[in-house]
Amino acid sequence: MSQQALIDKIIKAAEKEAEEITNEILARAADNEKLSLSKAESDCAAIKKAAEEKCAQIKRTSELTSSLTARKAKLHARRQLLDEAFGKAYKKMTGADGEARLEFVKKLIAKYAPDAEINAVVSDNDVSAVSASKADIEKALSEKFGKAAAVTVSSDKNIRGGVYMKAALCDVDCTLDAVFIELREKYEAEADKILFSASQG
Repeated sequence: MSQQALIDKIIKAAEKEAEEITNEILARAADNEKLSLSKAESDCAAIKKAAEEKCAQIKRTSELTSSLTARKAKLHARRQLLDEAFGKAYKKMTGADGEARLEFVKKLIAKYAPDAEINAVVSDNDVSAVSASKADIEKALSEKFGKAAAVTVSSDKNIRGGVYMKAALCDVDCTLDAVFIELREKYEAEADKILFSASQG
C-alpha cells in the first residue's frame, strides 16, 4: 500500500470517527434539550399549580375574613341594641320614685326569699322605705313559709337597687345589677336569633 493510500485511509477513519462522535454529541444534546424542555414544562406546571393553590387560599381567606367581619358587625349591632335597651331600663329603674322602688323590692323578697328569716340588704335610698314596710314583708313571708318571719333591714352603698337577701341556708342576690345581668343573658340569645335569621332570610 502506497504512502498516500495509507494517509487517505487514516483520514477517512478519523473523519468517520469524528462523525460518529459528532452524531453522539448531537444526540446527547437533543436528549438534553428534551430533558430541559420536559423539566421546564414540569416546573411551569408546578408553578401554575402553586399559583392556583395560592389564589384559592387567598380567596378562602378573603371569604373567611368577609364572613368574620360581617359576623363581628352583627355582634356589634346586637351589643349596641342590648346596651341601649338595658341602659334605658336600668336608668329608669334607678331613677324611679321611692314607691316604685319599694314595690320592686317587696316583690323580689316575696318571690325569691330563701327563708322566712332574712337580712334584706338594700340601697341607701331604699333602706328607710323598706324598714317602714317590714311588717308587711314579714306577713308575706310568714304566709309563704308557714312560720313566723323575722326580717332585718340594712343598707349597702354599692347596691343601686333591688335587694340582697342573707339567710341561714343561703344568700340570694336580687340586686338590680344581678337582675339585669340575668335578663341580659336571657335576651342575648333571642337578639342573636332575630339578627342572624333576618340576615339569612
